[in-house]
Amino acid sequence: MKRLPIEMISLAFLAGLGGMVNAESPPAAKGHDAFIEGLRQVKDKGGKSASNPRTLSPVVSRFKGWFIDITEKAKSCKLNGLDAVEGISLASESRDTSSWQFVETDKGYLVRAAGGKYKGWIVARDDSAKTRPEGPNLTVTPALRLASSPTDNCHWKLILTKQGLVLEALSGKYKGWFWDFGGNDPSHKESGRDVAINVLLAERVVAGSYFAVKAAD
Repeated sequence: MKRLPIEMISLAFLAGLGGMVNAESPPAAKGHDAFIEGLRQVKDKGGKSASNPRTLSPVVSRFKGWFIDITEKAKSCKLNGLDAVEGISLASESRDTSSWQFVETDKGYLVRAAGGKYKGWIVARDDSAKTRPEGPNLTVTPALRLASSPTDNCHWKLILTKQGLVLEALSGKYKGWFWDFGGNDPSHKESGRDVAINVLLAERVVAGSYFAVKAAD
């Protein structure tokens, strides 16, 4: 029996780790640089610059055209000692809670709530969140939180691809993971619109990782 070189054994071991091995960033589209420049709209105390309020919507599945939002059922929690909430969701209609600002910093971009009860709060990642399978070939984690102030795990890489905007984590346990959503998760009614509490991080770019970005109403 042949002995495998140690390099091949190491690669096989890493492959076996599945979801904890970071995937590569997707290629940027030709319009990426212009998109990033277009986000530098206002001066901001929290970073170098910030965009005007924008909405983020999935471009595929039954949640196509819904909006990244905050559910009315958001649960209070703590994240690195800061006040935080669990409840980043998708909503079928845009409200003030559907608007977000991209804030450019030296460490990456912050995604900051631009309206609603949690205006000024920041999308962050909770390293204590557990992973789970999403179908037979993908691992995800419900690790996204909304924190009252920036944390070490709140910076994102923005990549405009041909399919839409991809948001990639830049630090922490889930560094290299991407925004996604649970495509089969149930929805419920909140104040006359449908809401699904299903926004996740995925180990690699999948169909649910692409978002359309538009100016908020």
